Amino acid sequence: MRRFDRGDFDLVAVGRAMIAEPDWPKLVQAGALDQLKPFATSLMADPLMAHVK
Repeated sequence: MRRFDRGDFDLVAVGRAMIAEPDWPKLVQAGALDQLKPFATSLMADPLMAHVK
């Protein structure tokens, strides 16, 4: 996150992160990085249901 905060990146891809955690933007903006769920390839089987427990 330090490199991101410094502005080292022009573009950040969050495709996999959004599949694993649909609330990714809100959690990152709130600084709740400990609440982010990791991506797993098993989520690709049904990406629309990945957030359902």
